[in-house]
Amino acid sequence: MSKSDQPPSTDDIPPLPFKNRSFLAFLLTQALGAFNDNVFKQLVLLLGVGYLMLGVEYQAVVQSLFALPFLLFSGIAGDLADKFSKGRMMVACKIAEIIIALLGVGAFLTMTYTSFLIQQVPLYLWLLAGVTFLLGTQSAFFGPAKYGGLPELVRLDDLSQATGLTQMTTFLAIILGVAVAGLLADFLVGKMYLAGIITVGIAVFGTLSSLAIAKHPAADPERRLNRHSFISVLKTLAEVFQQDKLMFRIMLIYSWFWFVGGVALTAINAFGRFQLGLNNFETSLMVAVTSLGIAAGSLIVGRLSAGKIRLGLIKPAISVLILCLLTLSLLPVHQPQTEEFVLFQQLKNTPELLEQIQIFPTATFNIQLIAFALCFLLGVASGFYSVPLLAFIQARPPVKDKGRVFAAVNWLNWIFILLSALFYGLGFRFLNQQANLLFAALAGLTLLIALIFLPDLFKRLKYEAADYIYSTQHTKR
Repeated sequence: MSKSDQPPSTDDIPPLPFKNRSFLAFLLTQALGAFNDNVFKQLVLLLGVGYLMLGVEYQAVVQSLFALPFLLFSGIAGDLADKFSKGRMMVACKIAEIIIALLGVGAFLTMTYTSFLIQQVPLYLWLLAGVTFLLGTQSAFFGPAKYGGLPELVRLDDLSQATGLTQMTTFLAIILGVAVAGLLADFLVGKMYLAGIITVGIAVFGTLSSLAIAKHPAADPERRLNRHSFISVLKTLAEVFQQDKLMFRIMLIYSWFWFVGGVALTAINAFGRFQLGLNNFETSLMVAVTSLGIAAGSLIVGRLSAGKIRLGLIKPAISVLILCLLTLSLLPVHQPQTEEFVLFQQLKNTPELLEQIQIFPTATFNIQLIAFALCFLLGVASGFYSVPLLAFIQARPPVKDKGRVFAAVNWLNWIFILLSALFYGLGFRFLNQQANLLFAALAGLTLLIALIFLPDLFKRLKYEAADYIYSTQHTKR
């Protein structure tokens, strides 16, 4: 390792969690951001359930628009995160979030004044889709500074625990965000602009908390920015593929976590509304329970790691994940018909009538309880699967390259999220809008991925260690 590759001294960094105030500010900042993202995005998804935009299911379009900025801007975002202080980058991104939230308020206001349709979609849904794209852009620039900056805020021995705490608070924020979105969708009918004002307030609080994050010097202030920065993630991925096969496989398997999440969480919206007969709040609660499981799994894995990165946990985790998806697909639920979807779309602009008419029959309490329990267990397995992989990715790269490597990871993640949106949109139509069949298809694909990648991954790990232990002397292989 060259001198520039050496990590900064961590002797003066206080231990986790409560003595490290900078890390606590980091946790609060990223949690408020995740909360805000999910309040807004879940509102848009719920408002758009049942609509088609340009012949594609609206939820799939929104998910794609949120993912697109990560493909376009991750390269330049990674270079910026290395060239400038990551702490200052996070502050700049939070200020941008305030501006985007204000645009969201404007989009919600058009619900009051416009009711005409444009290719089956009301104008306000087009505007909200555009704001979702901007929100994705803000997140694309925040990601490399967030994950690349985390190793600067904690001691090396605390990295696994910090990663677990970060993922736990992220998904707790998702839980609250999704649940609050369901409540707002049900109780602010005709006044959705108030929900937009709430997101502005949250963005302001997130910006204030970001000011307390330590502002370390830039990792690579000499990094040059040019038009090639936009595609630098491709160069980074090529370098990782050539120089570090183990790292590349870990990145691919970690990105599969986001594919599964993208399909499953979106399918749960349709599963709850159309096959269990739940309302907006109850459906959002099912998504929230899944996120609660991820938070619980992330916390437990962080505690179990004790300074180590236990990649061996992904074997049982992926097995439980597949089992949960298969069981969800086999539950005896309603199979919605075309005429039910037609009636649902006709009543979508009159929520008061939609609530009075039970279009989709409600599943029995026992079936609902089993579905919620499976969603929670699915989340726990996902936490056990993702945290060791993410901690490995955070610790592996040289210090001066962490920003651009995380930009490449972000880019790869969102390739998979975009693919998940396409898979959901096409699969939902091909499978006659039966969300439970999507769970079965997702289980089959995950099993295939496990059979292809895991044997070679653990064969390579034998050359390093079963439990990957990092020290300041670790060099890149």
